Parts: sequence; structure tokens; C-alpha cells
Amino acid sequence: MSIGRYRPISQDLHEANEEAARARKSKARANADILQARLDQLTLATEAMWSLLREKLALTDEDLRQRMIDLDLSDGELDGVARREPQICGNCARTTPRRAPRCIYCGHATEMDPFAF
Repeated sequence: MSIGRYRPISQDLHEANEEAARARKSKARANADILQARLDQLTLATEAMWSLLREKLALTDEDLRQRMIDLDLSDGELDGVARREPQICGNCARTTPRRAPRCIYCGHATEMDPFAF
């Protein structure tokens, strides 16, 4: 009686791992494409706003550069990052996320930070 040929389980595991890796790579690529599209939109919006400000308020590129440096230095470091202090709940005095509409501890309404993301 012939049992037939069975594939080693290690081969099945190897193929499953390769398929999972391909799926992760595909998802990562899709996420990167979405992020690139968002970055492109933000770049366009920023350029549009700056061109309006330059035109309507007679600001210069140097004005913009200096404001960027001032904002960057607001945390004491010239590092290309605008850091913000943590938001403190006015009711319970605990630290809560800047983008949360309510304190995650007591539910008190918080001030929304328009630049939190």
C-alpha cells in the first residue's frame, strides 16, 4: 500500500512565512503611498498659504525662515522640531493627549490643539 508523498511541514511553514512577509511588504507600501499623498497635499497647502501671505502681507522668505527658527527654539533646542508642552487638564491636573477632546481621566472638556496629530 502506497501512502503517497507528503511535503515536509518545514516547507509549508517556509511558504507561509514568505506569503506573510509579502503581505506585510504590500501593506507597508500601501501605507507609505498614503503618507506620501498626505505629505504632497500638505506641501501644496503650505506653499499656497505662504504665497498668499507673501502677496497680501508683503512678507519675505527671510521673515518665514526667522519665524521657523523662533518656533523651533521655543523648546530651547534648534533641532528642526516644534515640541509642545504636555496638556494639563484644568479639572484634575493630569497630563492628557493634546488631540483628545476630553481628559482621559476625568472627562473634563479640554482645549483642542489645532496642531496636534
